[in-house]
Amino acid sequence: MTTTNKNTDWPVYGRTVPQLLISITLALVCALVANRLWQQDMTVTYENRLIENSQVLFLILATALHTLHASRQQADALTSRVCHQVLAMLCLSIMVREIDIDKLGPQAGWALAENLIRVVGGLVWLWLLVLIYQKRRWHWPRRGEILATPTSLLTGAGVLLYMASWFFDKSVVPLASAPSQLWEETLQLSGTIFLFTAGLHQIPLRKNYLADAS
Repeated sequence: MTTTNKNTDWPVYGRTVPQLLISITLALVCALVANRLWQQDMTVTYENRLIENSQVLFLILATALHTLHASRQQADALTSRVCHQVLAMLCLSIMVREIDIDKLGPQAGWALAENLIRVVGGLVWLWLLVLIYQKRRWHWPRRGEILATPTSLLTGAGVLLYMASWFFDKSVVPLASAPSQLWEETLQLSGTIFLFTAGLHQIPLRKNYLADAS
């Protein structure tokens, strides 16, 4: 049987606006700086160059923050802990996608390392899905509360920005190659900034008050 503490406050939704403003401001500043640098040197949008490396930096920070939040959750905060674990893996997966590990050196070992990292990442995702399924009766009823948190809203915005870059990556938007690549990388950079700011605070959920944690 699952019970809740009636005296526990609901998530502080007022935190969404300040975090959103911080995200938008930081994304706009980085976009303006990226545009100015691109006007001076178009190679900043190339693979493993400044803009892409900045994306990786924000993703590393986001992964570290969510991992830290997950490790600090108390035993009765099951849902909060698994949320941060999932978000940490999401940011890490995007980061692995961004880094061309097989191109870090001429050795065949780099290609093998990339494949091993992807396999390990897939196994971790499988473990998380099993973990969520096993505790679904505690997690699923709280889906509305989870999705309404600032953490989820900012993460969703970051993923949408990242997905929007696909239209420029696949030349769906009729632009010349160089401007299209600038838009692609700028949208991805903005997306990683939102993912980073989403991890600045712990996800504000009530704790799981369980009568039986087995």
